[in-house]
Amino acid sequence: MKKWLKEKLSCPECLNNQAPLDLDIKEELSDDVMEGELRCTACGRCYPINKGVAVILPEKSMSLMSDKSGYNSQSMLSSYLWSHFSELFNDPDATDAYKVWSSYFRETDGYALDIGCSVGRLSFELSKTHSHVIGIDSSVSFVTKARELLNQKRLDFDLIIEGFITEKRSCDFDASWNYDRIDFIVADALALPFPKSSFSTVTSINILEKVPSPIRHLADMNRVLNEENSMLVFSDPFSWDETVSASELWLGGTPHGKYKGRGIDNISKIFSGEEGIFDPPLEIADKGNVSWKIRKTENLWEHINSQFIVGTRK
Repeated sequence: MKKWLKEKLSCPECLNNQAPLDLDIKEELSDDVMEGELRCTACGRCYPINKGVAVILPEKSMSLMSDKSGYNSQSMLSSYLWSHFSELFNDPDATDAYKVWSSYFRETDGYALDIGCSVGRLSFELSKTHSHVIGIDSSVSFVTKARELLNQKRLDFDLIIEGFITEKRSCDFDASWNYDRIDFIVADALALPFPKSSFSTVTSINILEKVPSPIRHLADMNRVLNEENSMLVFSDPFSWDETVSASELWLGGTPHGKYKGRGIDNISKIFSGEEGIFDPPLEIADKGNVSWKIRKTENLWEHINSQFIVGTRK
């Protein structure tokens, strides 16, 4: 964990109090804390830092650490490394999704938060325009890999072809990425470990459908987003799933109820101030669709149409 990150953190168990965290360093390497812990100044809860990875999860979210399948699996890591970086090693099936999303970023001396950062591509892009960038994800595997990429400044990995058959893929990273400005931590999108009004830019890319309470995710983004001169870049395929969140909590995809109709329409209304979730409201600067792919094996793909909204505050 980069030392500069400590000043931006607060305890996810004490968000109403915005309680800061004290840092106990046991091993460090230059500006990186390799081993240590963060302790809440209010409730006393400790958050470990192991091999450079800080885990700042509330107690109710700790079960995410024990899941060795899903987003912590080796196969998922291969899939997302391809999705994030395939255009950099000139894969003919790559999409331009990250170019589209990052095209909206504007130069600022503020901090950026990349929620659901996975293996880090959007965080790297944000480093071109922001003074500091924090990527968070609930997957230890993803965050560990993102920090490895941050330190190596290039990509080398085994792309799954079929079963245990793999092929090497590698590429150098963009020379304009500012690596000293970036860090990645394990955190929960529903309990962002930061004080109110901490970020000039917040991104939420393909996350809303994956959290148990979509409205809480939006509310917590509003909490940490600056009230002035700020931007929220949001994108989602709205592929609602009852195994993730109860249908009555969906923000679209149903013919009846408070959020009946299409998710993109309801999110636009919420951004614009309805329900009082975003206060001050966001001005809708742009909307659109972006094609994105997840490559699981050579023969198994997910082709995704993600609908995006860019909201701003002046």
